[in-house]
Order: sequence, then structure tokens, then C-alpha cells
Amino acid sequence: MAAVEAETIESGKPTTPVGGGFISAYTLAQIGAFVSFMPLLQVLLPLKAESIDPAGKAVVLSQVAIWGSLVASVANLLAGAVSDRTTSRLGRRRPWMILGALCTVASYLAIKAADSTAELLAGVIGFQLAFNMMFAALLAVLPDRVPDAQKGRVAAFLSLGHPVGGMAGALLVGGLLVDEGQRYLAIAAVLLVSIAPFALGLKDAPLNPRARPPMDWRGFVAGLWVNPLVHPDFGLAWISRFMVLVAITLTQSYMLFYLQDALHYSALFPGRRAEQGLALLTTAATCANVACAMIGGMLSDRLKRRKLFAAGAALVLAGAMVTFSMTPGWPVVLAGFVIFGCGAGCYYAVDIALVSTVLPSQRDVGKDLGVLNLANTLPQALAPMLALYFLGPSHVNYQALYLVAAGLALAGALTILPIRGVR
Repeated sequence: MAAVEAETIESGKPTTPVGGGFISAYTLAQIGAFVSFMPLLQVLLPLKAESIDPAGKAVVLSQVAIWGSLVASVANLLAGAVSDRTTSRLGRRRPWMILGALCTVASYLAIKAADSTAELLAGVIGFQLAFNMMFAALLAVLPDRVPDAQKGRVAAFLSLGHPVGGMAGALLVGGLLVDEGQRYLAIAAVLLVSIAPFALGLKDAPLNPRARPPMDWRGFVAGLWVNPLVHPDFGLAWISRFMVLVAITLTQSYMLFYLQDALHYSALFPGRRAEQGLALLTTAATCANVACAMIGGMLSDRLKRRKLFAAGAALVLAGAMVTFSMTPGWPVVLAGFVIFGCGAGCYYAVDIALVSTVLPSQRDVGKDLGVLNLANTLPQALAPMLALYFLGPSHVNYQALYLVAAGLALAGALTILPIRGVR
């Protein structure tokens, strides 16, 4: 197997099917990665922002999110390129998974200890550097090891990371645990326990130094530009993912404040915290998310049609966001979040299979995935900027915020349709 992988690194796409053990371990690692950051971004950072400046919590959260996501964009690009060129005896990807996971845990200490905006920003920057070191290597394993015929199935399992990671984190952080230290300890333990089996058991063949792509920094920076005229499918996939993920980021990042300030959750349910409401929403949506991810991923393999499922899922997301913009009662918000889970599950499952098929080069998958991942990280910078503007001076205009999110999801769906290299 190692010989086959080594040949794949140098010659082209993988052709050897992966087994159930690999898929299981890879899925567990993906879930652990999402547990390491989703409750941090959705619950712990908003609560930390509120503790630092209760009146300006949305501004503090937005400032931290903007700068953290810009650092994440650069870090992911560099981490992908460096792992492409790593000639360690441990392999190309494994060293960065292990080091990144350990440094991510260390960054939690800095975030927990922060008592000012500057200290919180420093902790978040450290987290983004460490997490992207790990996640870039983890993501590159998909095109490294999984043949095209299995990408939809494997991507369906990997897409469980987002809903299951979000649900587990919300339950741990928003529901079961109240003490701040226990919350950080819980996500750190989950990360290490989930990443370790995959990283240590991965057949990660060392890269032959003679096959190592040259690290020309000027060429590297120039290579970050993927000409959409030369690679139009990749360009369209990038733009589509960017717009849809801006919409998803807007929806998720401010949902806790939406429950606090627009829905007045604590007044609706006396004695209960908004974090508990978010945990309930996330849990309900996860059931729909998982089902739609598995169905969408496997059907897209069977029917060999990625665009139909990805575009349809983005339209479902847009519909859910329109519902949130109306600030309806709690039952409708709960139903809308289940619909949101359906759309997100199918979108994440199918879109990752779609974009991994239209990558410009198999030789530089880490770098190309880093360019693609800008469509994941840059939305985390743009979304807070949009939120600061559309929430208005009072920071509570959620109708405008979620209508903008719906429009972006709709535009993302339409951008998928012209892609030609994938049905």
C-alpha cells in the first residue's frame, strides 16, 4: 500500500480503493477537528466577548473573527504547501496533524485566560495558526488516498464532521458543562482522542526528496492565483463555495446572539440559558444533517451527478435563512434550523466531492486545497464585516442579516450550474 501511495504522489490520482477502517478513522478525525473549533467559534468566543464587553459583544466578536480568519487564510495556504514538500520519514501529512493538534490544545489556554480584546485576539490567532497546520494536512488526505469513484461516499462520511462536531460541542459546551475550564478541557480531550488513531495509523508514505516540488516563494505566491480562464471549473466551484459559506457563517456565528436579543430565549423559557437553546437547535438539525449528508453523498455517486445535489442544497439553505429573517416564534425557528441542517448536510457532502474532482493539479493538492480553503476562511472575515454593517447601530437588525445570507446562498447555488467538468 505504501508503494502504491508513493507512486500516486509522483504519478497521478489514487486508484486503490480505501476500506472501512480507513473511512471510520478518517471520519472520527474529521469530527474531532470540528469539535475543536465549532463550539469555540459558536459558543465560547461569543461568551468570552460578552464577558469582556457586554454592551459591545458583537463588535468584539466581529473584530476577533475578522483578524483570526485572515490569519487562518494565510496559515492554511502555507501549511498545505509545506506538507506537500515534507520529506520526513513520518510522511507528508502525519507530522503536521500531530504538531497542529498539540498546539491547538495549547492555544485554548491563552483564549481562556484572556480578559481584554487584545489578549483574546492573540489567543485566537494562535489557535488559527495551530488548527490550520493540522487541518490542511488532514484535508489533503482525501485526494492523496481516495479514488474518484469513492469520493462521494467518503465525502459523505467526512461531512459528518460538521454536524456531529457541532452537536457534540454544543451539548458539551452549551448544555452539559457550565464551568469554563471544563468546557475547554472537554474539546481538547476530544480533539486528541480522535486525531491520534488516524494520524498514527495512516499509511503516509515519505516523499522522495527527488520528487519534492521546489519551494520558490515568488512562484508559490504566483501559484496562489488559479487562472479561471485556464481552470474555469475550479474558479466557479471556489466562488460558489465562498458565497454559500459566507451565508452559513453569518447564520451560525450570530445564532447565539440571535437567540438572546431577537428571540429573547431566556424570557420564553425562564431559567434556561440561550446556550441551551443553541444546543437544542444544533442537536435537532444534526439528525437531518447526517441523514441528508449520507443520502446526498451516496446518491451523487450512484447517479454521477454532483451539481444537482450541491445547487439544490444551497437553495434549501437560502430558504431556511429567509425563515430566520422573519424572527418567528420558537417552533418555527426550530423547524427552520432542521431545514438548515438538511441543506448544510447535503451541501457539505456533495460539494467536497465536487471540488476535489476539479482540482488543477494532483502534484500540489495541498497548495490547491489551501487555495480552495480560502473559500472557507475568508467568509469568516467577510461575514463579521457584513454583520457589523447590516446589524446596524443597535446590533440587532437580524432581519437584514439573514436576508443577506439568503441572497448569498442563492447566488452560490446558481454559480454551480455552469461547471462543465462535473455533472
